[in-house]
Parts: sequence; C-alpha cells; structure tokens
Amino acid sequence: MKEDRAISTHPSIIVRPMTGEDRDLDGALALSQAVSWPYRKDDWRVALELGHGLLAEADGAIVASILWWPYGDAFATCGIIIVSPAMQGRGLGRTLMEQMLDATGDRALLLNSTVEGHRLYESFGFHDVGTVHQHQARLPDSVPPLPDSAVRTAQASDLPAIVRLDEQAFGAARTRLIEAFSRIGTAAVIERDGVITGFAMCRRFGFGQAVGPVVAATAGDARQLIHHFMAEHAGTFLRIDISGDSGLGDWLTTNGLPEVGHVTTMIRGQRPAVAGEARTYSLASQSFG
Repeated sequence: MKEDRAISTHPSIIVRPMTGEDRDLDGALALSQAVSWPYRKDDWRVALELGHGLLAEADGAIVASILWWPYGDAFATCGIIIVSPAMQGRGLGRTLMEQMLDATGDRALLLNSTVEGHRLYESFGFHDVGTVHQHQARLPDSVPPLPDSAVRTAQASDLPAIVRLDEQAFGAARTRLIEAFSRIGTAAVIERDGVITGFAMCRRFGFGQAVGPVVAATAGDARQLIHHFMAEHAGTFLRIDISGDSGLGDWLTTNGLPEVGHVTTMIRGQRPAVAGEARTYSLASQSFG
C-alpha cells in the first residue's frame, strides 16, 4: 500500500464495517485482484470470520480495506491493508488506520509492512522489530518423504496440545485460528516421550497451499515438519512465510522454495512474552502473525 499524504475530499466515500455478505466479499476480492494479491474469496471469508474489518466505499465500489485480529485483551495483529490504485493519495489508508486503532483500543498491535506503507505506520508509532520472508513455488511432482522423520499426521485429540504450544510460542492464545485451520486444512506434529513438541499446519490459500504456523523446539524439527507437507503436496504450489531469524531461508531455497519477497515486521506497544522452548518458525500468515 502506498503512503497516503492527504485526507480524501471525495464526497461519496464512506468507511464502514466489513460484513460476510457476498457483496462485501466480492468487492474485497476485486480490490485484492487490483493490486495483484492472490487472495481467493474463501481467503477473505476466513480472514473476516477470525477477526474484524473496515471497508472504504466510493460510489458503491469497495476501494480500500483494513482487517485486524484480536488475541485477547492485550494484543492484536492487523493486515490486508489495501487501497485501490485509482484511489491512492487521498488519505484512505490513514483514515482506515485511525479508525482501526480506535477499535483495537489499548492492545499492542503487530503488522507486516511493505516498503510503501512503512512511513505511514511509523507516523502512528509503529517501529521495526524484524522481517518476514515469503518463499513459494510449484513443487516437483515427486518429493520423497524423509526416511527417519519424527513427524506424524495430527489427530483430533492433539488439538488442545497444539493450541497450548502455539500460545506459548506466539505469546497469546489463538484458539479460534488454530481450530479454524484444523477444519479447513491439516496438521502434523512431532511427539517425543508422549509430549507434542512441535506442529505445523497447512491449508488451501491463494494459488495453492500455505504452510503455517510452524512451531518447533529446533530448526531441525521445523524442517521435518515443513518437509512433511512438501512431500504431501508434491506437484502443487506451496507458500511459506518465515521469520527473518528462522534460519530456514537457504534450506527452503535449496529444496525448491525460493524467496520471492520480504516485509518488515512492525509493532505498536509491547508484544506479549513467549514461554517454553518452542518458537514460531513460520507464520500463520503475514496478516495473522
């Protein structure tokens, strides 16, 4: 999103909550297509079901969006901040950000910024805390499984342990997100001595499949979890968004998933502390965190 330098004077622009009605989902889909984002209508639907959104509408057309996802009373993420190319420079991004900040209250807020949006977010008190690197490609038709992998497909009974592990690594409870991902996708876990020490989730998104979140005690375990889904989805398009300090970038590139871009992670306020040995190697998405 390009930085907006002036408040819009367009007399017919209104800002309103996003609904799950087809009119809003179809309009949002057209908006993301206008900026070449690979969202499907179902991707918009899932994003809204897990959080809240605002839309700017001009002459009956949706021309800008912002969504956010609260994780308890102290923390939230925001994303899918889009302004139609034809409406940039009118202050819509600033207006949406102001109204979103009013709605999120005193929560600390995390987002992932493009170069174009960075100055705008800085003006609202966000500062850099890291990077996220997007890796994606169509995988070869055959990806052999690892011979000594500790990974197994998750069962329904594993879900409470996955939720707890994600909360420890993320710093806030994301129960609804993990439950939704388990419904629309699949999960894999690493279990040692009867304890689940790592997990990964994979779901339909954009051009194909997206892997994330990936939570593990070591980078080696994270690689095993990711490889599980690379083998499972051989021959299809796969995307994964990793933190800049994950140590997985070269391995992903070597294994057929090159980096195609990166964004800057920014925060306003204090992120909740993490607990335990596990850490997040791959995001649920650049928007969800």
